[in-house]
Amino acid sequence: MARLQRTGVARERRLRLVPGERAGRVRRWEELRSTGRGICADELRVSAPAAGGGVGADCERACGAVRARASNRILGRGALPPLLIGSPGDGPGNSRSRPEWSDPVEVDVALRALAVVGGSAVAAQIIARRLPIPVPVILLACGVAFGRDGLGAIDTEELHDLIRVIVVLAVALIVFEGGTVLNWRLLRVVGPVVRNLVVLGLIVTPIVGAVAAHYALGFGWRLSILFGALVCVTGPSVITPLLKSVRVNDRIRTTLMGEGIIIDPFGALLTLFLLQVVLAQSLNAAGPAWWVLERVGIGLVVGAGGALAIWGVTRVVKRLSSRELSLLVVAGAVIAFAMAESLAHESGLVAMVVMGIAAGNLNLPHRESLNDFQESVVVFLVGSVYVLLAAGIDLGELRDLFPKGLIVVGALALVGRPLLVVLSSWGSSLNWRERVFLSAVAPRGVVAASLAGVVAFEATPVLAKDGGPLVAMVFVVIATTIAVQSAYAGILSRWLKVYPMTTVIAGAGATGRHLASKLASSGRDVVLIDSDEASVTRAREEGFEVVLGDIGSIEVMRKAKLADATDFVITTPDDDRALLVARLATTEFGCRNIIARVDNPVNATVFRDLGVTVVSPSEATAAEIAIALGEPQIAGLLAAVEEEFEAIQVIVTNPAAAVPIEAIPGLKSTLAVLLRRGALSIMPNGKTRLQVGDSLTIFGRSADLARAKAALSLEG
Repeated sequence: MARLQRTGVARERRLRLVPGERAGRVRRWEELRSTGRGICADELRVSAPAAGGGVGADCERACGAVRARASNRILGRGALPPLLIGSPGDGPGNSRSRPEWSDPVEVDVALRALAVVGGSAVAAQIIARRLPIPVPVILLACGVAFGRDGLGAIDTEELHDLIRVIVVLAVALIVFEGGTVLNWRLLRVVGPVVRNLVVLGLIVTPIVGAVAAHYALGFGWRLSILFGALVCVTGPSVITPLLKSVRVNDRIRTTLMGEGIIIDPFGALLTLFLLQVVLAQSLNAAGPAWWVLERVGIGLVVGAGGALAIWGVTRVVKRLSSRELSLLVVAGAVIAFAMAESLAHESGLVAMVVMGIAAGNLNLPHRESLNDFQESVVVFLVGSVYVLLAAGIDLGELRDLFPKGLIVVGALALVGRPLLVVLSSWGSSLNWRERVFLSAVAPRGVVAASLAGVVAFEATPVLAKDGGPLVAMVFVVIATTIAVQSAYAGILSRWLKVYPMTTVIAGAGATGRHLASKLASSGRDVVLIDSDEASVTRAREEGFEVVLGDIGSIEVMRKAKLADATDFVITTPDDDRALLVARLATTEFGCRNIIARVDNPVNATVFRDLGVTVVSPSEATAAEIAIALGEPQIAGLLAAVEEEFEAIQVIVTNPAAAVPIEAIPGLKSTLAVLLRRGALSIMPNGKTRLQVGDSLTIFGRSADLARAKAALSLEG
């Protein structure tokens, strides 16, 4: 309030309208409108004889308009737009009308802002690909540079309503696209951890954030609690760019994406729930609680219905082109979001989470084209959100938070996040390396920034304190966590060795899918490549990541991230084709461990000269038959032991077994007595590293030998 008084624009007005004053009503409203920018919300008093209609209703709408304008003054010239579809007062238990008056947006102002957004989005992608600077950091810097305290190219006050609509829709589509990349098979593996991160994240993070804000910044407890709720969300808008630049295994990737996507809507609902409790100054939470449950229920139903509708259209309309399918999916997401919001404000994000996960795991045609289209759209949407939100930040308020604001960020990153991960992963299959990485990486996303303006505006009159520092502190948390954590995430991934141990398999036929199943069960990440849509569909139905395309195409290999793969397996029955693919993998992508199926033993020498490990079906079959017939050496060995023991000879055909013998769990309780590798005979020990094509003689009980054979051979 002191800041407004210094500018000389704060004024106090009292407007009283009674029935019969219609002649002067318009003049008074226009006067109120022209001076409303300088009126603080808690100073505006409007008396009306009726709340439901007539002059009273008109007066209430006028009040709503001025309160909306007053919010711009409270939060600074470029107030952060709310995520809410409705007006700032459309929360549980609040029936205030939406503002009906707003200045028309100048076309040149809007076009100038869109030009900055588009240019920033493109520049961020180009720079981030060539320099170790995260995309969100570049976008935030562009927003500040062209915003209110920079060049002024983006007039956030003039574009307030337009920015609100853009941010609302952009966040919804970003959440939807993030849901489509979640693999249901992997999500089931890490599902308990993701569930705990979401549920406990709505408790642990707000508590730590509230305590830190109260003691470090001097916020009152109610404002501190609202701050804690705001910073409990992560979000795909920041996780997705981060994971594109940092190599991590699928379990970490799915955990971070799952947490970020699912916690977004629930974090928003928690914030609005606490906001209404604070506004009511009461502990009666029954009304807001029902409001939250209603939004969750409507979001679940609309989201599931939207995914089902898309699936139904693809079944009824035959031979949809890739462009038609892409437009169908995006349009379906927009329609579902609008429908959910029209039924209940703030249910749209829940609908987008459900619809995104469901649509991403449906058997839809043209999946690659659809993913490319969505990725291109999201690049622009992410740029829009970050640039527009950063453009309204008051740099003076940011400076006022230094250095105490960094203490709050440190408490969230060094206390809140590790505590949350420890509690959420207790008893899970995640190893300590993965837990450390999850504890160190959790940047905050745009949902927090979008809601900060609403919270500050609504809470300011009740708490009698300017909401500017709250908005600025949320921005500090977002910018700092993104900049710092993005800088060390790649280094931490390499140090902890949580980068993906990916095997790319060329061929999604029966052999390729069987191999993928074996590797996945041993904890490896698998990507299949095939040009046959039927094989691709079957592989996707089994839960595997598949790239549709020619295995001899460099672009397809690049999509499968062959350069990052530890192993490349070629299962195609065409020897000439397999040799071409092996040469490309060696020369273009530097693959060192290539294993190829060679049907004609005559061609094996050519492959071996290229450094490729050869698996010949005919040789493997002959070896297995010889083992089944038995050998004199094994028979003599068996004669000297009890009848419950036996010895078998297994041909190593599982690439996952190309490790030291002591590292293969399936060989526990057995004894490896002889290893044959070509013309060599080796007496193996625990340190002996197996290779595909080795013949290993194993001694043990029948049950143990069965497990050993399953671990070494694809025929299990």
